[in-house]
Amino acid sequence: MNKLNFTLAKRQISTNKYLYLPYIIASSLMLFIFNLIVDLKTEDFILNSRGGAFIESILGYGQFVIALFAVLFLIYMTNAVVKSRYKELGLLYGLGMDKGSLRGILFIQNIILALLSLLSGTFLSLLLSPLIINLVGRLLGYGKINLNFNIDAIKLGFIVFSLIFILITIISLNSIRKKNPLELSQMAKKGQAQPKFSMISFILSIIFLALSYKIALSIDGALDAIPKFFPAIILAIFGTFLFFRSVTIWILKLLRKNKRIYYKSTNMTFIGELIKRSKESAMALSSISIIASMLLMSFIVMVAMFIGKNSLLDRISPRDFVISYQSEDLKDNIDKLINLEKSDFNIKEKNEGIADISLLTTNEIEDEKLKLVEDDEFKNIMMDKSITIVSLTDIDSFNKANNTKESLNDGEALVYDSKNKTYQSLSIDGVDLNVSKNLREIDYILTDTTATLFHNLLVVVKDKSDFLKKLEEKGPGYDFGERSIHLKYFDVEEKDVQKMDEFSKIMIDHISKNQNLKGKVEFKNAYEARLEFDQIHQGAYITVILLSFMFFVSAIVVIYYKQVAEGIDDGRSIGILKKIGMSNSEIRKSVAKQNYVTFFAPLVLAIIHILVASKLAFGILQLFTVLDKSLFIKIEVLCILIFAIIYFLIFRITLPIYFEIGKLNKE
Repeated sequence: MNKLNFTLAKRQISTNKYLYLPYIIASSLMLFIFNLIVDLKTEDFILNSRGGAFIESILGYGQFVIALFAVLFLIYMTNAVVKSRYKELGLLYGLGMDKGSLRGILFIQNIILALLSLLSGTFLSLLLSPLIINLVGRLLGYGKINLNFNIDAIKLGFIVFSLIFILITIISLNSIRKKNPLELSQMAKKGQAQPKFSMISFILSIIFLALSYKIALSIDGALDAIPKFFPAIILAIFGTFLFFRSVTIWILKLLRKNKRIYYKSTNMTFIGELIKRSKESAMALSSISIIASMLLMSFIVMVAMFIGKNSLLDRISPRDFVISYQSEDLKDNIDKLINLEKSDFNIKEKNEGIADISLLTTNEIEDEKLKLVEDDEFKNIMMDKSITIVSLTDIDSFNKANNTKESLNDGEALVYDSKNKTYQSLSIDGVDLNVSKNLREIDYILTDTTATLFHNLLVVVKDKSDFLKKLEEKGPGYDFGERSIHLKYFDVEEKDVQKMDEFSKIMIDHISKNQNLKGKVEFKNAYEARLEFDQIHQGAYITVILLSFMFFVSAIVVIYYKQVAEGIDDGRSIGILKKIGMSNSEIRKSVAKQNYVTFFAPLVLAIIHILVASKLAFGILQLFTVLDKSLFIKIEVLCILIFAIIYFLIFRITLPIYFEIGKLNKE
């Protein structure tokens, strides 16, 4: 019997290649991507690179997402495959095969599929991982990387996916545990019964989606977006599933009640078929919609990060070297030290300057009115969207940094707002200023480096010391001295990374050994920071690209299996439709409507999800890039159009399998 079970299991896999081949390909690719990320995470050139720890954490997050997604996705695929086999299993059961033998066939099939997937994925890892890692090394500027096989990564991938396949096997065997032959045959037709509209599911879908959308639309800045990101996604996932399970039934039944629509030509059959399958299709359609949303969001984030990267680098590192100190008495010692070392290293500077800045933490109590916030209070309200960081400087520092010739009178100010707000006047703790000009472009050397996290203002006054005295009179006890810094900054004409690194190390060493400067002066190699951030971006690109590829493969496979399921269901209905007098042309027309509605409803909902989540995505992107909202919207629209075209192509490519299985390809 065991030999017979093995023969039957092998024959059924061979006979049903259209079901099992996509399963093997998808699971093999997921294992390959998992192994690749684990391999990258342990490579020395990643760990020892600038920002290596951050890149490692990003890749670790990607590794977790892929493992979790693989579990959920492979369970879905297994259910789709087993459901399409219920009729065969029921027939074997009815012919006298006992339930133990049926489970034996399923067990052997799962073992064969698992081994094929594990071996294929491992082979891909051995073949392609070293080449891709070499390519990544070149992208990160490390030249040629030794092509080695990471056996530990392959072992981990093999173990993780073996556990996943064991779980899938248990689920597969459990699906027929308590079924008799008749039930198995009927389960193949599950979804044909008239579904009942569930008011509870309807209400929950509206509540979940409304809450998700409310969270996404309430975002104000990067810090506000981080804690709200996952709750919004989880609510959207549950809401999407319940939407296809209840709201679609409600809409279709409304259409059926409308006689002008329902009794038109082929509408009766296509609406009727959609209603019958709506409950069974809920999981597949919600999966397509969620995967499409993830893929589209990954695509948008990747493009936005690439386009906005340089803007962020210009903001956080506007000069190659920046020296900051609090006491102006240190200026001469710092100048002597810098000039001495620049001469030794033959460094020629440009765009040099000095600036005097005070960083004030404020709370926006109403439009154009700010209130100073103490440090202890700031710790409690730092996530509040009303927090505004004010960089206060004088007109001389501003003109020097921006190469301008602006002038101000007493009580006047120039204002730059990171959110592009426009001011007529500005009040800080009761000290009023008349805004003579709203700035749109500035040199970011004068702003706080947290510009992408908090709402930032650059306020330029005629005399900073005089303005601070007025603030002290209004609010005694606020120590402005600790919040005031002096800057000396400059760029280097020739960007010799090695020379700049050595110069930076010597400067930091001198400062740490000089008792007059130690702990009072900070030397920042901003060019080094740019290189580090650039490599962090590269790590983020790699992770997003791999996740996007996984979502892309998943979308193709889910759509493919949905086409298979639709073809099987429609194949049963075609004979009935012909008997009631419908021609092949009318059947094709009805089926085409049904097919387009079924497969493009998830795309429409995914686009709605993405449009609503725009504010959330824009907020999180502020951590990695600087983009104008109008540019982000253009990127988003372009990505949606490209994705819609790709989605349509996937639909068209997988359509022949539907016609083949449904036997609609013959007139």
